Amino acid sequence: MSSSNKVWLGILTFLPFVLFIVYLVLFFTLFLGSIHQLEQSHHDDFPIHFIRDIFIVFIPLITAIIISLILTIYYIVHANSNVKNDTAKKIMWTIILIFVSWVGCLVYYFVEILSSTKTNQVQVNESQ
Repeated sequence: MSSSNKVWLGILTFLPFVLFIVYLVLFFTLFLGSIHQLEQSHHDDFPIHFIRDIFIVFIPLITAIIISLILTIYYIVHANSNVKNDTAKKIMWTIILIFVSWVGCLVYYFVEILSSTKTNQVQVNESQ
């Protein structure tokens, strides 16, 4: 895998964490403001701004879930097709990636993807 692909994969690996933080910030800022507006409005009015805020808040969360699901599938395929891994290691990575999806993807990126670059560089230096 080229280093530019590894950089893009690293960005995509961290993106669900960033989007989750954006979700939390939006959740607290928009809902606390909406609660204040709902208290001051008439009870007969339909709270269209509250529905809009719900939609805005869930966009980063849904995007983070979709990206995390795609990355989990990609990392499972990568772990099982990696010729360096024996059967036990493939099973271990598959279980980790399934049960601890976001954190597992982050750990797999650092342990398997980035370390393969360092291993390749060490092998090239030793052969010279």
